[in-house]
Amino acid sequence: MVDLRTQCEFVILSAERLIAGFDCGDTDLNEFFNHEALHYKEQLLAQTGFFRHYETGEVVCAFSLSPNALKIADLPGSRRKKVREYIPREKSLQSYPAFLIGRFGVALTFRGQGIGAQLMDFIKIHCLITYPDFCRFLLIDAYNNSSVLNFYQKNNFSAVFSSEEQERDAYKMNVDEPLRTRYLFFDMIHWKNKSY
Repeated sequence: MVDLRTQCEFVILSAERLIAGFDCGDTDLNEFFNHEALHYKEQLLAQTGFFRHYETGEVVCAFSLSPNALKIADLPGSRRKKVREYIPREKSLQSYPAFLIGRFGVALTFRGQGIGAQLMDFIKIHCLITYPDFCRFLLIDAYNNSSVLNFYQKNNFSAVFSSEEQERDAYKMNVDEPLRTRYLFFDMIHWKNKSY
């Protein structure tokens, strides 16, 4: 089992330190990490980080972060209450600072070793250390399949919308239109206070 903290180097992607040959089994993610991530950085759209194995030089896992906001006004009443559950009443806002995990992948050769959970813990710590005063939520548009959603639920993410129907309504989608992703959130106050 690979330990990201002791067996890998954390790298912020740059023109001098690129990702190459990364394969997480998803064509879109591979295309982003191997070819598009630098363009996103240059356009100030996303920062990409990755872990490279010290011995083999292989990219073990990668992720991208973009500034975002969790907009309360877009949510049905019951979901507003859920999102604001741990926010003091006097701090009630129309939107809250967040970071979107735009991409998240683990190389196929390192699957089944707990790398995804290690990477998610790293992202939470990284956000709290790097942006300690304005990272209340982590957001992700997760692929709408049971294994992906189960992974995020195990890492304490919750659905922003309580049902697929509610999410389709919010995005003005037709009832029969497939919902490719589910919008999930993690309240960083739990990580900061270790209260989950």
